[in-house]
Amino acid sequence: MTLLELKQITKKYSQADQFAVNNVSFSVEKGEILALVGESGSGKTTLLRLIAGLEHPDDGYISLAGNKIVEGKKSVPANKRNVGMVFQDYALFPHLTLLENVLFGLKGKVQNPKNVAKDTLNLVGLSENVKKYPHQLSGGQQQRVALARAIAPGPAILLMDEPFSNLDAVLKDQVREEIRLIIKETQTTALFVTHDTRDALSTADRIAILHKGYLQQIDTPRNLYEFPENGYVANFFAKQNEILATSTDDGFYSTFGFLSDERSKLFSNQVRLSFRTESAVVGKNDTQAMSGKLVKSTYFGDHQLLKIADEEGRFITIRANANRIYERQSVIFFSIEKFMVEEA
Repeated sequence: MTLLELKQITKKYSQADQFAVNNVSFSVEKGEILALVGESGSGKTTLLRLIAGLEHPDDGYISLAGNKIVEGKKSVPANKRNVGMVFQDYALFPHLTLLENVLFGLKGKVQNPKNVAKDTLNLVGLSENVKKYPHQLSGGQQQRVALARAIAPGPAILLMDEPFSNLDAVLKDQVREEIRLIIKETQTTALFVTHDTRDALSTADRIAILHKGYLQQIDTPRNLYEFPENGYVANFFAKQNEILATSTDDGFYSTFGFLSDERSKLFSNQVRLSFRTESAVVGKNDTQAMSGKLVKSTYFGDHQLLKIADEEGRFITIRANANRIYERQSVIFFSIEKFMVEEA
């Protein structure tokens, strides 16, 4: 069941040269977690603010739970949209206890607000801290208070702005898992903005990738990673290698060697082969038809990355087993198991 729908949303700020959001359409299913991902200026925060009612679009409409909350010049006020919001800095009241912070968002919205606030704090694992103040908590605990305050009134959808950006790397993994479990346990529909691909991949059911105001692709994390619709999406999660090659009837010839593939018959000109570091397999001998000289190896504990050059000085990077030691300038033989082909 579709809970949130955006149709042809366009927004341009006054004095801006480009559209913040241009003709963006997508929907969010009930109970789904959707991540809006993109670089600074991609339009992700603008979309969040448009859904929350903090901005109004120039064109398009927004529907929430079957009701149009934005259409033309008409707009349902932000405080009547039944939307929960978790801000990037959490926006907790420093002079209020945790219980009082959650109660603040329940005024006039539920019966027995104190019980609801206590139950929600218990849900996020803070039942023993209800009398503490925000400054007495860790960053992860503060975020859970902000989440409790947002979901306590039972919003139709939960919006989160860079929810993990204020956490250190060690705490991030733990908090991401906790937040996802809480959202799923409460059957809350959620949409969050992030520039961190790990946040999106580990937390969201689907991811929408934006670039300069345009929606590039929306899909599951696996499909986005394995079946990107364009080069921008492909490089967003991890930079891809690119090799120029010539098509023949039996495969592709490049400065790194020959790659047998039936798709070569579909191309008559020079092509560009794109692949990720993990798609190349290092060989132990010259049975592989592709090779290059090792320029640099970088150790990462569970794997290493090999920077390899062809005779013309072009570079690619491939992933290799961490246990094997490679000497600089040695010849590395490899094959490519999965790659994309497009006209150069």
